[in-house]
Amino acid sequence: MHLSPQKTDTIQFWVLNVASFLAQLTIAMVNLALVYHLRRVFALGADGIGLAASIGPATYLVFCILLAPYTIHYRPRHLVQLSLAGMGFSVFLFVSTHTLVVAYIALALYGAFMSLLWPQIEGWFSRGKEGAGLNRVANAFNFSWSFGVGVSSYIAGLLVELSTTMPFYVSLLLFAVVYLIIFISSALVPGIRAVQSEHSDNKANAKVDQSTPLRFYAWAGIIALYSGMSVILTIFPLYAQDELGISESQTGLLLLIRGVATCLSFLALGRLEFWHFKKRYIFLVQILFALFCLLAAGFTSPIPYAFFFLVFGFLFAFAYDQSMFHGASGSINRSHRMIIHEVLLTIGTILGAVGGGYIYEKLSFSRLLLVVASSALVLVSIEMAIACVWRQRKQ
Repeated sequence: MHLSPQKTDTIQFWVLNVASFLAQLTIAMVNLALVYHLRRVFALGADGIGLAASIGPATYLVFCILLAPYTIHYRPRHLVQLSLAGMGFSVFLFVSTHTLVVAYIALALYGAFMSLLWPQIEGWFSRGKEGAGLNRVANAFNFSWSFGVGVSSYIAGLLVELSTTMPFYVSLLLFAVVYLIIFISSALVPGIRAVQSEHSDNKANAKVDQSTPLRFYAWAGIIALYSGMSVILTIFPLYAQDELGISESQTGLLLLIRGVATCLSFLALGRLEFWHFKKRYIFLVQILFALFCLLAAGFTSPIPYAFFFLVFGFLFAFAYDQSMFHGASGSINRSHRMIIHEVLLTIGTILGAVGGGYIYEKLSFSRLLLVVASSALVLVSIEMAIACVWRQRKQ
């Protein structure tokens, strides 16, 4: 089958976005079901659940770093397929056991195999793209995975009400579907099959690095916003069950609001360029996040939280876009930059899950939000101070 480069690029665009949607839908379903499964099957408290939920992100972080020097030598589609098969095996191991140690091992394997997924997909779709083209493909990807998260929150809530094991079995089927999408598209489209490793691509095309230093501020922001995301996805369901007295499906509906807000924000940001290479918007997003966490600390019913999740969905999308765009822009080592992006958001995830679980167990959810807000304000204050010093030195 002979296809023009433009046609191949279009097919690859849709293949990667559909695969990202289904993969993230599956991963988010596993993550939410994990909270309820650990409580019902293993009788863990909030701190124990937070710790267990951080095992996958921790091994994800470690293996992203450890494998970075080696993954650039392999074709991205091979690593993505290996990741999907490994995550499916890990989920099956987790749902099949009633031994906590084996469950921990399964979660560790799950995170390790996931380290081969997102950095590769992100480096794959952004390769050779800059400016408006990079913004377009990045936001299409971001819409795809965030739409998967939003949809999965409600689906997972419904499935958990039937059984805490049901979402895991559905996830196994979905992992298989994504694997087949990558496999079949690679077999049918020569252009996708021919995508080289990043090492080979850089060797064949002499490129000059033109990275922007704004990526450092955006990377700090993604740590803050992802810590909030982790609290919302890991700790809030427990708080909703313990204190608000609402069902799993109602909690899923609240989380769906955040997901929809994030999706719509990614669509809008993909068409807007006013925020490109402007640090004031990076700082503004982090400040607003902290202020809304302070406001939410006083909420005691589901409806105000729906408003909070709506605003958080927008701010989260903006921070994520800033990190991905400024991290990739001008870089010749896209997969390496995406690994840094993924490592930092994983650090935020772990901080939110472990620290959030401990604070919620010892204090309260409102106190937890106060800690998150205070930490974000301290972080952005340090960034602004560094920016001022840097500007004075340049003058």
